[in-house]
Amino acid sequence: MQNYLFHEPLKKEDKHDHEGHDHDHNHADARYMDKKILKISFIMTFSMMLIQFIYSLLSGSLALLSDTLHMFSDVFALGLSFLAIIATQKWQNEQKTFGYFRLEVLVAFINALTIVLSALFIIYEAVEKLINPSEIDAKTMIIVAICGFLVNGINALMMFKSANLDNVNMKSAFLHMMSDLLGSVVVIVGGIVVYFTGFVFVDTILAMILSFMLLRWSLKLLKQSTNVLLESSPIHIDEVKEEILKEEKISEIIDIHITQITSKMLVATMHLGVRVKDLAEFEELAKRLSHTLLDKFEIGHTTIQPLFKEKK
Repeated sequence: MQNYLFHEPLKKEDKHDHEGHDHDHNHADARYMDKKILKISFIMTFSMMLIQFIYSLLSGSLALLSDTLHMFSDVFALGLSFLAIIATQKWQNEQKTFGYFRLEVLVAFINALTIVLSALFIIYEAVEKLINPSEIDAKTMIIVAICGFLVNGINALMMFKSANLDNVNMKSAFLHMMSDLLGSVVVIVGGIVVYFTGFVFVDTILAMILSFMLLRWSLKLLKQSTNVLLESSPIHIDEVKEEILKEEKISEIIDIHITQITSKMLVATMHLGVRVKDLAEFEELAKRLSHTLLDKFEIGHTTIQPLFKEKK
Protein backbone atom coordinates (compact mmCIF):
# COMPACT_ATOMS: atom_id res chain seq x y z
CA MET A 1 0.00 0.00 0.00
CA GLN A 2 1.30 3.44 -0.89
CA ASN A 3 2.84 5.70 1.77
CA TYR A 4 0.53 8.61 1.00
CA LEU A 5 -2.35 6.64 2.51
CA PHE A 6 -0.59 6.93 5.87
CA HIS A 7 0.00 10.64 5.56
CA GLU A 8 1.24 12.40 8.71
CA PRO A 9 0.82 16.15 9.39
CA LEU A 10 3.73 18.16 8.02
CA LYS A 11 5.83 20.74 9.79
CA LYS A 12 8.15 23.18 8.09
CA GLU A 13 11.09 21.64 9.96
CA ASP A 14 10.35 18.34 8.21
CA LYS A 15 11.80 19.76 4.99
CA HIS A 16 15.26 20.08 6.50
CA ASP A 17 17.68 17.69 8.11
CA HIS A 18 17.62 17.77 11.90
CA GLU A 19 19.20 15.73 14.63
CA GLY A 20 16.08 14.19 16.12
CA HIS A 21 17.27 14.19 19.71
CA ASP A 22 18.35 17.83 19.72
CA HIS A 23 15.15 18.93 17.99
CA ASP A 24 12.92 17.20 20.54
CA HIS A 25 15.06 18.39 23.41
CA ASN A 26 14.85 22.04 22.34
CA HIS A 27 11.06 21.90 22.03
CA ALA A 28 10.77 20.16 25.41
CA ASP A 29 12.89 22.89 27.01
CA ALA A 30 10.72 25.59 25.40
CA ARG A 31 7.50 23.98 26.62
CA TYR A 32 8.89 23.60 30.13
CA MET A 33 9.90 27.28 30.26
CA ASP A 34 6.57 28.42 28.77
CA LYS A 35 4.62 26.43 31.37
CA LYS A 36 6.74 27.86 34.18
CA ILE A 37 6.23 31.46 32.97
CA LEU A 38 2.48 30.94 32.46
CA LYS A 39 2.09 29.46 35.94
CA ILE A 40 3.88 32.38 37.62
CA SER A 41 2.01 34.95 35.50
CA PHE A 42 -1.34 33.30 36.21
CA ILE A 43 -0.82 33.36 40.00
CA MET A 44 0.37 37.00 39.99
CA THR A 45 -2.38 38.21 37.65
CA PHE A 46 -5.16 36.34 39.45
CA SER A 47 -4.06 37.71 42.85
CA MET A 48 -3.85 41.26 41.48
CA MET A 49 -7.25 40.89 39.81
CA LEU A 50 -8.91 40.03 43.13
CA ILE A 51 -7.23 42.95 44.90
CA GLN A 52 -8.11 45.35 42.09
CA PHE A 53 -11.75 44.18 42.03
CA ILE A 54 -12.17 44.74 45.79
CA TYR A 55 -10.64 48.21 45.68
CA SER A 56 -12.56 49.21 42.55
CA LEU A 57 -15.73 48.68 44.61
CA LEU A 58 -14.31 50.47 47.65
CA SER A 59 -13.01 53.45 45.65
CA GLY A 60 -16.06 53.69 43.39
CA SER A 61 -13.85 53.87 40.29
CA LEU A 62 -15.42 52.56 37.09
CA ALA A 63 -12.13 52.89 35.25
CA LEU A 64 -10.51 50.61 37.82
CA LEU A 65 -13.43 48.16 37.54
CA SER A 66 -13.19 48.07 33.74
CA ASP A 67 -9.42 47.47 34.00
CA THR A 68 -10.22 44.63 36.44
CA LEU A 69 -12.42 43.05 33.78
CA HIS A 70 -9.57 43.42 31.32
CA MET A 71 -7.33 41.63 33.82
CA PHE A 72 -10.01 38.95 34.14
CA SER A 73 -9.65 38.31 30.40
CA ASP A 74 -5.88 38.01 30.95
CA VAL A 75 -6.42 35.39 33.66
CA PHE A 76 -8.59 33.43 31.23
CA ALA A 77 -5.99 33.77 28.48
CA LEU A 78 -3.11 32.67 30.72
CA GLY A 79 -5.10 29.72 32.08
CA LEU A 80 -6.12 28.71 28.59
CA SER A 81 -2.55 28.89 27.29
CA PHE A 82 -1.34 26.78 30.20
CA LEU A 83 -4.14 24.26 29.67
CA ALA A 84 -3.37 24.05 25.95
CA ILE A 85 0.26 23.11 26.62
CA ILE A 86 -0.78 20.49 29.19
CA ALA A 87 -3.44 19.08 26.82
CA THR A 88 -1.11 18.73 23.84
CA GLN A 89 1.58 17.12 26.00
CA LYS A 90 -0.31 14.75 28.26
CA TRP A 91 -3.94 14.27 27.30
CA GLN A 92 -4.56 11.36 24.97
CA ASN A 93 -7.92 10.08 23.73
CA GLU A 94 -8.37 7.81 20.73
CA GLN A 95 -11.84 9.19 20.02
CA LYS A 96 -10.53 12.78 19.82
CA THR A 97 -8.55 12.39 16.62
CA PHE A 98 -7.26 15.99 16.69
CA GLY A 99 -6.59 15.96 20.42
CA TYR A 100 -7.87 18.73 22.68
CA PHE A 101 -6.88 21.68 20.50
CA ARG A 102 -10.51 22.73 19.98
CA LEU A 103 -10.77 23.23 23.76
CA GLU A 104 -8.79 26.42 23.23
CA VAL A 105 -11.35 27.70 20.73
CA LEU A 106 -14.36 26.73 22.85
CA VAL A 107 -13.04 28.50 25.95
CA ALA A 108 -12.08 31.52 23.83
CA PHE A 109 -15.69 31.72 22.61
CA ILE A 110 -17.05 31.57 26.18
CA ASN A 111 -14.42 34.05 27.36
CA ALA A 112 -15.26 36.53 24.58
CA LEU A 113 -19.00 36.27 25.24
CA THR A 114 -18.45 36.93 28.96
CA ILE A 115 -16.29 39.98 28.24
CA VAL A 116 -18.92 41.39 25.83
CA LEU A 117 -21.57 41.20 28.57
CA SER A 118 -19.19 42.69 31.15
CA ALA A 119 -18.22 45.59 28.85
CA LEU A 120 -21.88 46.36 28.16
CA PHE A 121 -22.55 46.37 31.92
CA ILE A 122 -19.68 48.83 32.52
CA ILE A 123 -20.97 51.13 29.75
CA TYR A 124 -24.42 51.06 31.37
CA GLU A 125 -22.90 51.90 34.77
CA ALA A 126 -20.84 54.70 33.19
CA VAL A 127 -23.95 56.32 31.71
CA GLU A 128 -25.67 55.99 35.08
CA LYS A 129 -22.72 57.71 36.77
CA LEU A 130 -22.78 60.53 34.24
CA ILE A 131 -26.39 61.20 35.26
CA ASN A 132 -25.76 60.70 38.99
CA PRO A 133 -22.04 61.41 39.71
CA SER A 134 -20.48 60.19 42.96
CA GLU A 135 -17.25 60.72 44.86
CA ILE A 136 -14.14 58.72 43.96
CA ASP A 137 -11.27 57.73 46.24
CA ALA A 138 -8.59 58.80 43.77
CA LYS A 139 -5.66 57.98 46.06
CA THR A 140 -6.73 54.33 46.43
CA MET A 141 -7.45 54.18 42.70
CA ILE A 142 -3.92 55.38 41.86
CA ILE A 143 -2.14 53.06 44.33
CA VAL A 144 -4.01 49.94 43.19
CA ALA A 145 -3.55 50.83 39.51
CA ILE A 146 0.22 51.25 40.04
CA CYS A 147 0.35 47.79 41.67
CA GLY A 148 -1.49 46.39 38.66
CA PHE A 149 0.91 48.16 36.33
CA LEU A 150 3.91 46.60 38.11
CA VAL A 151 2.40 43.08 37.98
CA ASN A 152 1.58 43.38 34.27
CA GLY A 153 4.98 44.92 33.56
CA ILE A 154 6.85 42.08 35.30
CA ASN A 155 4.80 39.43 33.48
CA ALA A 156 5.24 41.10 30.08
CA LEU A 157 9.01 41.51 30.60
CA MET A 158 9.34 37.89 31.73
CA MET A 159 7.52 36.65 28.62
CA PHE A 160 9.46 38.95 26.31
CA LYS A 161 12.84 37.79 27.63
CA SER A 162 12.28 34.06 28.22
CA ALA A 163 9.10 32.74 26.55
CA ASN A 164 8.85 31.19 23.10
CA LEU A 165 6.88 33.96 21.38
CA ASP A 166 6.83 31.98 18.13
CA ASN A 167 4.24 29.82 19.89
CA VAL A 168 0.77 31.26 19.21
CA ASN A 169 -0.43 30.61 22.77
CA MET A 170 2.50 32.45 24.33
CA LYS A 171 2.22 35.27 21.81
CA SER A 172 -1.47 35.80 22.62
CA ALA A 173 -0.71 35.75 26.36
CA PHE A 174 2.05 38.32 25.85
CA LEU A 175 -0.27 40.60 23.84
CA HIS A 176 -2.87 40.33 26.64
CA MET A 177 -0.26 41.47 29.14
CA MET A 178 0.74 44.42 26.96
CA SER A 179 -2.88 45.52 26.47
CA ASP A 180 -3.54 45.31 30.22
CA LEU A 181 -0.36 47.29 30.83
CA LEU A 182 -1.85 50.05 28.68
CA GLY A 183 -5.13 49.83 30.63
CA SER A 184 -3.28 50.32 33.92
CA VAL A 185 -1.55 53.41 32.52
CA VAL A 186 -4.95 54.86 31.54
CA VAL A 187 -6.36 54.27 35.04
CA ILE A 188 -3.30 55.84 36.70
CA VAL A 189 -3.59 58.94 34.51
CA GLY A 190 -7.32 59.16 35.27
CA GLY A 191 -6.69 58.84 39.00
CA ILE A 192 -4.08 61.62 38.94
CA VAL A 193 -6.49 63.94 37.08
CA VAL A 194 -9.29 63.23 39.60
CA TYR A 195 -6.94 63.70 42.57
CA PHE A 196 -5.59 67.09 41.48
CA THR A 197 -8.63 68.55 39.70
CA GLY A 198 -11.61 66.83 41.32
CA PHE A 199 -13.05 66.26 37.84
CA VAL A 200 -14.77 62.92 38.59
CA PHE A 201 -16.23 62.61 35.10
CA VAL A 202 -12.79 61.72 33.73
CA ASP A 203 -13.09 58.34 35.52
CA THR A 204 -16.39 57.65 33.75
CA ILE A 205 -15.02 58.74 30.38
CA LEU A 206 -11.92 56.53 30.75
CA ALA A 207 -14.13 53.60 31.85
CA MET A 208 -16.20 53.97 28.69
CA ILE A 209 -13.07 54.16 26.50
CA LEU A 210 -11.62 51.01 28.08
CA SER A 211 -14.99 49.25 27.80
CA PHE A 212 -15.27 50.05 24.09
CA MET A 213 -11.71 48.77 23.62
CA LEU A 214 -12.70 45.57 25.45
CA LEU A 215 -15.87 45.31 23.38
CA ARG A 216 -13.96 45.68 20.12
CA TRP A 217 -11.38 43.06 21.12
CA SER A 218 -13.94 40.58 22.48
CA LEU A 219 -16.24 40.89 19.43
CA LYS A 220 -13.25 40.20 17.18
CA LEU A 221 -12.33 37.15 19.27
CA LEU A 222 -15.98 36.04 19.28
CA LYS A 223 -16.08 36.23 15.48
CA GLN A 224 -12.79 34.35 15.10
CA SER A 225 -13.76 31.57 17.50
CA THR A 226 -17.24 31.25 15.94
CA ASN A 227 -15.70 30.88 12.49
CA VAL A 228 -13.42 28.12 13.75
CA LEU A 229 -16.29 26.30 15.48
CA LEU A 230 -18.35 26.56 12.27
CA GLU A 231 -15.33 25.18 10.38
CA SER A 232 -15.04 28.20 8.10
CA SER A 233 -11.87 28.36 6.04
CA PRO A 234 -9.41 30.90 7.51
CA ILE A 235 -7.79 31.42 4.11
CA HIS A 236 -9.26 32.26 0.71
CA ILE A 237 -10.34 29.07 -1.06
CA ASP A 238 -9.87 30.61 -4.52
CA GLU A 239 -6.19 31.36 -3.76
CA VAL A 240 -5.63 27.75 -2.72
CA LYS A 241 -7.38 26.47 -5.85
CA GLU A 242 -5.24 28.72 -8.03
CA GLU A 243 -2.07 27.35 -6.43
CA ILE A 244 -3.23 23.73 -6.82
CA LEU A 245 -4.05 24.15 -10.51
CA LYS A 246 -0.50 25.33 -11.20
CA GLU A 247 0.39 21.64 -11.11
CA GLU A 248 0.23 20.39 -14.71
CA LYS A 249 -0.73 16.89 -13.62
CA ILE A 250 -3.91 18.16 -11.92
CA SER A 251 -6.78 18.52 -14.39
CA GLU A 252 -9.56 19.67 -12.04
CA ILE A 253 -10.59 20.26 -8.45
CA ILE A 254 -13.74 18.27 -7.75
CA ASP A 255 -14.13 19.48 -4.17
CA ILE A 256 -11.96 21.00 -1.45
CA HIS A 257 -12.48 21.61 2.27
CA ILE A 258 -10.18 23.65 4.53
CA THR A 259 -10.80 23.87 8.27
CA GLN A 260 -8.95 25.21 11.29
CA ILE A 261 -8.61 23.03 14.38
CA THR A 262 -6.98 25.84 16.35
CA SER A 263 -4.60 28.69 15.63
CA LYS A 264 -1.93 27.69 13.05
CA MET A 265 -3.37 24.16 12.77
CA LEU A 266 -5.02 23.90 9.35
CA VAL A 267 -6.45 20.79 7.69
CA ALA A 268 -7.29 20.39 4.00
CA THR A 269 -9.10 17.55 2.26
CA MET A 270 -9.66 17.49 -1.47
CA HIS A 271 -10.77 15.33 -4.39
CA LEU A 272 -8.66 16.01 -7.46
CA GLY A 273 -8.70 14.89 -11.05
CA VAL A 274 -5.11 13.87 -11.85
CA ARG A 275 -3.20 12.78 -14.97
CA VAL A 276 -0.70 10.21 -13.73
CA LYS A 277 0.27 6.78 -14.94
CA ASP A 278 0.31 4.97 -11.59
CA LEU A 279 0.04 5.35 -7.82
CA ALA A 280 3.77 5.93 -7.43
CA GLU A 281 3.59 9.01 -9.65
CA PHE A 282 0.54 10.23 -7.72
CA GLU A 283 2.42 9.75 -4.44
CA GLU A 284 5.15 12.12 -5.65
CA LEU A 285 2.51 14.61 -6.78
CA ALA A 286 0.73 14.43 -3.42
CA LYS A 287 3.96 14.98 -1.49
CA ARG A 288 4.90 17.94 -3.67
CA LEU A 289 1.46 19.51 -3.36
CA SER A 290 1.39 18.99 0.43
CA HIS A 291 4.68 20.85 0.84
CA THR A 292 3.48 23.63 -1.47
CA LEU A 293 0.33 24.16 0.62
CA LEU A 294 2.45 24.12 3.76
CA ASP A 295 4.82 26.77 2.43
CA LYS A 296 2.18 29.03 0.88
CA PHE A 297 -0.73 28.71 3.35
CA GLU A 298 0.67 26.92 6.44
CA ILE A 299 -1.67 23.95 5.88
CA GLY A 300 0.08 21.17 7.76
CA HIS A 301 -2.34 18.29 7.21
CA THR A 302 -3.46 17.61 3.63
CA THR A 303 -5.43 14.57 2.50
CA ILE A 304 -5.85 14.09 -1.25
CA GLN A 305 -8.25 11.66 -2.93
CA PRO A 306 -7.42 11.16 -6.61
CA LEU A 307 -9.69 10.63 -9.57
CA PHE A 308 -7.40 9.22 -12.26
CA LYS A 309 -7.67 10.68 -15.74
CA GLU A 310 -6.03 9.45 -18.89
CA LYS A 311 -2.55 11.00 -19.07
CA LYS A 312 -2.04 13.02 -22.24
